[in-house]
Amino acid sequence: MDRLEIIKKLGEGGNSRAFLARDNSTGRLVTYKRSKIYSGENVDAFVHEASVLKCFGTKKYMNLIRKKRIPKLVCFGRTFIVVSFIPGENLLDLLRKRGKLREKEVLKIARDLLTILRILHEGEKPIVYRDLKPANIVINEEGRASLIDFGAARFYRKDKQADDTVSLGTVGFAAPEQYGCLGQSNEQTDIYSFGMTLTALLTGVNTKDSEGLSMVRCGGLKDVSPQLLSVIEKCIKADRDKRFKTFEDVEKEIKKVPLRIFLCRLGRAAKLAAAALFISAIITMGIKYGDSAVKLIKNDFEDRYPVIQYRLLIARQRITDFAGTFIIQEN
Repeated sequence: MDRLEIIKKLGEGGNSRAFLARDNSTGRLVTYKRSKIYSGENVDAFVHEASVLKCFGTKKYMNLIRKKRIPKLVCFGRTFIVVSFIPGENLLDLLRKRGKLREKEVLKIARDLLTILRILHEGEKPIVYRDLKPANIVINEEGRASLIDFGAARFYRKDKQADDTVSLGTVGFAAPEQYGCLGQSNEQTDIYSFGMTLTALLTGVNTKDSEGLSMVRCGGLKDVSPQLLSVIEKCIKADRDKRFKTFEDVEKEIKKVPLRIFLCRLGRAAKLAAAALFISAIITMGIKYGDSAVKLIKNDFEDRYPVIQYRLLIARQRITDFAGTFIIQEN
């Protein structure tokens, strides 16, 4: 470890401390984590983390490494690990400063996370991250999200039915099955944590506070569209069989949220315009012709409204078809 020059402390968890360092052999900045415990089963924790990070050397992950969406393994030992440094601010610190984030910001972060998580789960050896939370997400100057700290990650084995050997995760973000007796953690486990992470970002509520979280959810999330809320609610079902099956499914629904919001607003605007037209006509003609004119206008409007409604429906369908084509092309 003589090749590392420690610059500053980045933080610490239950069993380790993280430092920003410079690798004097390359001149590059790295993250150096070392154990606070030097005996017992925790000693080999970094060996396990390194076994996961080694997979990122394959072609499938190179684009994520190049864009600094996930860390690259530099070297490791039983009591330490060194990975490439990913610059930016973690979302937990950002939440402490701002309280909560706007829906538009959260959707951008969600799309970045979905890209990373989908690739992790679609690999030849699927990786379950198991500790998705704001503290493990870094946002760079361009507002792009990266995933750090793979200490809790594990490989998913399709042939294994038993529970995880070790229960890992953070209270408030971890899925029910991470506490044992419900089978091994899988893709739907990370989907639950993804939904809880979005909830924390949108509300600023401490997800460990089950009572406070329940009150927020029962009252509806303020300033959060029903379209996004419906996706989150399906992610965080206690019964994982009722959640989305894959991150690909979640990604498709998240991409549809802006379009659904637009169509909903379009529908409301059309109804308001029709109502305004009707009221304006009544006021204008009522002054001149009185009650008989009101009845005439009302009858005429009732005859014309189905035609207007039909034309709006056709226009909405065309917009939906166009946007659907655009989403397919994006995928």
